[in-house]
Amino acid sequence: MSEVATGGIIPEDYFRFKCPGDPRISPDGERVVYVVERRDRNRNAIHANLWIADLRDPDPSPLTRGCQRDSSPRWSPDGGKLAFLSDRDGETRIWILDIGGGEAQKICTDVTPVSPPEWSPDGERLLFLARTFIPGEDWITYPGAPEDDVEREKERAAGGDDSDGVRVITRTGYRFDGKGYLGNLRDHAYVVSARPSPEVEATPITSGDFDHGGPPSWSPDGEMIAFTALRREDADMVVGMDLWVHLVSRGTDRQILHGMGSVGSPRWSPDGDMLAFTGHDGRYGMATTTGLWVVDMPEEPGEPLEPGDARHLTEELDRPVGVGGIASDLRCAPTGPPMVWEPGGESLLFLAADGGCAGVYRVNAFSDPVPRRVDTGRERVVSSFDLAGGSVVIQAGDSTRPEEIWALDGEGPDRPVSRMNDRLLEELGTVAMESFDYSGEDGWSLEGFILAPPSPGEGEPIPALLQIHGGPHGAYGHTFSFMSQMLASQGFAVIMTNPRGSQTYGSDFARAVVGDWGGADMGDILAGVDAAARLIPIDRDRLGIGGWSYGGYMTSWIIGQRTDFAAAVVGAPVTDRLGFYGTSDVGLTFGEHQCGGTPWDGSDALLSRSPLSFVHRVETPALLIHGGNDLRCPVAQSEEYFAALKRLGREAALVVYPGESHGIKAPRYVEDRYRRTLEWYRHHLA
Repeated sequence: MSEVATGGIIPEDYFRFKCPGDPRISPDGERVVYVVERRDRNRNAIHANLWIADLRDPDPSPLTRGCQRDSSPRWSPDGGKLAFLSDRDGETRIWILDIGGGEAQKICTDVTPVSPPEWSPDGERLLFLARTFIPGEDWITYPGAPEDDVEREKERAAGGDDSDGVRVITRTGYRFDGKGYLGNLRDHAYVVSARPSPEVEATPITSGDFDHGGPPSWSPDGEMIAFTALRREDADMVVGMDLWVHLVSRGTDRQILHGMGSVGSPRWSPDGDMLAFTGHDGRYGMATTTGLWVVDMPEEPGEPLEPGDARHLTEELDRPVGVGGIASDLRCAPTGPPMVWEPGGESLLFLAADGGCAGVYRVNAFSDPVPRRVDTGRERVVSSFDLAGGSVVIQAGDSTRPEEIWALDGEGPDRPVSRMNDRLLEELGTVAMESFDYSGEDGWSLEGFILAPPSPGEGEPIPALLQIHGGPHGAYGHTFSFMSQMLASQGFAVIMTNPRGSQTYGSDFARAVVGDWGGADMGDILAGVDAAARLIPIDRDRLGIGGWSYGGYMTSWIIGQRTDFAAAVVGAPVTDRLGFYGTSDVGLTFGEHQCGGTPWDGSDALLSRSPLSFVHRVETPALLIHGGNDLRCPVAQSEEYFAALKRLGREAALVVYPGESHGIKAPRYVEDRYRRTLEWYRHHLA
């Protein structure tokens, strides 16, 4: 038997990569500013600075330096300044940088931005979201509460004394993974002067006990601001969103569209007559594919438009607008919208994912829309792009190379703007991903992927790892995965599949998993192993399995049904669907829809497909990994499963990272996770 390698890519190499992303083109189309992230092991932090390049002759240089996090750059309308977010003085605020030179200056507001700043058309004001407490006049915590509750909540929201630690909870949306305990804080839209000064007051343009988002955007004439909200008392229980505008001169709001299952990223046409947005009509609940829509702005105030009044521009494409869940563990997260109007307002460019790929598409806003892809790459994922002054730049990568910044040149090859990792990749070497088609449960046509070890012995069986994506509406694809490259370089064949439920194959495919977790999706996944074994010589006695979130659920479910895996790594799983209902931040919406019931009328369905119900059948050694502050799949899901395994005398270990949410972010913890995963598989499969 071949031995697992000891060289190749190792966990420490994670800190050597840099991640450029979130590109923004100057209004004249000549320059691009982007973010470059780097991971600092000593400080256990991710630092980010801004870089700039001339698109005519790219030779990038840093605009900012230091061990802070600079992000979300936005050009002023005249191209002379940049607004961006930075935590350089300890708290995240908006900063203004003169492109001609000088130091960045802070917009000294008393609220913390949680969205990119957007310049007003006249360049005088900035628009952003902040998480604050702006109750209505008659707001109370609950009937019969002490009278000082309102003042207590106001003081807490303003950052005052919270020493008593009392939390009064009256809504189900009081916490959210990655954001933590929200209490009565809600996202509100603010406007602030773009002129830095020691004292600047940001003015809220929304209020009430409701979240507002979008993020919001200015109309071309600066007279209106588009945003999204669900201003209903039962908003926490409803999956949906409405489209609104704020009339700047009047200081009033007007609902434009209501009843959509999802609405996001509203963007005005150049003439201000239309609003484009991403969303869906909710016909398949959370499994509905997100599309690109356009609605005509009503000339006169009246009743809000119905969803049928909006035009669905990507209905025929039937693919998710945006990256569509094709994840990468080395990516600078984009902050720009997934679509941009082209000059003239006849068409839009947008991102869409198809299978394991994602690219830039064009669609006409009026006539028989048939979107077509305009970038020249194929087996890659474009996760962000921008258009200005006749230039287009993209943030793109593939299975062998993390994402970089590229300039599109019409029909010719893309021109590299950033080359942050060229030397490192040449030193380390990477493995190209190969896709394959196979038949899953019930004969469904499916797609899988393999990363084979660089130099396996001729004809010798290879230890293999089955990786299962999250979601369940995530998807694997042609993105760079440090984890997979590391495992492949260590001698493992990495097998990934996109079973039913994966979002990038159309609405019918995505919704097929709803209410059937652990059913036909399991058959799809396991059939992928058999298909991969027909392509490369897999050692069936050295087969591992692992996944995160829904992938953790499926891992713990499969090892309770099958005994053909020699090792399992169970990441942030759902193991007890009954307990998940009331303890997850999305248990009452996502959980009820996906898992098929409530504890009082669907407990049989919840328990019959819970891995904890079959834990007594597990023979596979299991390593459980979880974030200690995970609010999506609470750490108790791993703790229950681990306790049962130990009570049954099975081989198991539990690793919990303090303070981490559903996705492990702290760099040292990420490296530790990679190391423990690698060593677990080495020990049990080598």
